Amino acid sequence: MGEHGKDDIGRIRRRLSELDDGLAGLSERADGEALDTVRALVEIYGEALARVVAIATETAPGLHDTLGRDELVGHLLLVHDLHPHDPATRIRRALEELGPRLAAELTGYDDGVATVSVEGAARAGGDAEETVKGTVAAAAPEVRDVRVRVRTEPAFVPLTAVRSR
Repeated sequence: MGEHGKDDIGRIRRRLSELDDGLAGLSERADGEALDTVRALVEIYGEALARVVAIATETAPGLHDTLGRDELVGHLLLVHDLHPHDPATRIRRALEELGPRLAAELTGYDDGVATVSVEGAARAGGDAEETVKGTVAAAAPEVRDVRVRVRTEPAFVPLTAVRSR
């Protein structure tokens, strides 16, 4: 996250939620003109951002990757279809951050459907599936469905480990 802390991200998330509610209100009121204005503004910002990314990538080839790893900038790049990483890569990285409390692995990604295998669901509590689905949705909003498979194989304990000495 660089020099920006968790407090900044929390503040930004709250503000974005407020703005999202405001946009939903525009949509509910069928205020088409205002909504069209917002869409046009976002489109212009997206074009400007695409130019910034192109210049940055040309100037410093690793910068686009670094920008994609930043939570806030990465989401902005996603909105404008400029993110440097494919959905599967973003999902894998996000799932890695769930450990060690919850071991989740992307075992398949095809046509907008992510399949995730989970170990440690009992340690994570009853919300393991929702945690995984929320993590995938945040990392790759283009995913249409998340299938969570909980691994329940019993742990293998070698006989030599249980023999009395």
